[in-house]
Amino acid sequence: MVIAVVYLVVAVGAAVFYGGILDRQLQGPRLRAAWADGLTAEARCTGLRSEEAQDAEGAPVVHTHPTLEFRTADGRAVSFEERRARLTVAEGEFMTVYYSARNPESATTLAPSFVPRHARALTTAVGSAFALVTATVLAAFL
Repeated sequence: MVIAVVYLVVAVGAAVFYGGILDRQLQGPRLRAAWADGLTAEARCTGLRSEEAQDAEGAPVVHTHPTLEFRTADGRAVSFEERRARLTVAEGEFMTVYYSARNPESATTLAPSFVPRHARALTTAVGSAFALVTATVLAAFL
């Protein structure tokens, strides 16, 4: 029984830890902040920067990151480089951005979605449920 309890505590701790890592990897805090105020603006692509990388098999891949410029609700001009979304946009084109009034430089073109908003909670819940089931089985057979 003690082994099952220790396992449960360690496994739930790991689920919480990995939930936080996944949340940061998906840029959850930045995206939630950009979506929280519900502010949107039309941004114009003012430039494109290409970056070479490799895919999982080692083949070369080129990622293009647009520089977008928009005006906030209070009239301030903001420019930022979108690194998160894979966009196919040409210089001079317009697109919708989501931003926070407190930090408009952290704007994003990604529309609000379920996974980035709830990645931490989902990972923690699934990991904790698995840990509970596994600890119950351990307690029953040890």
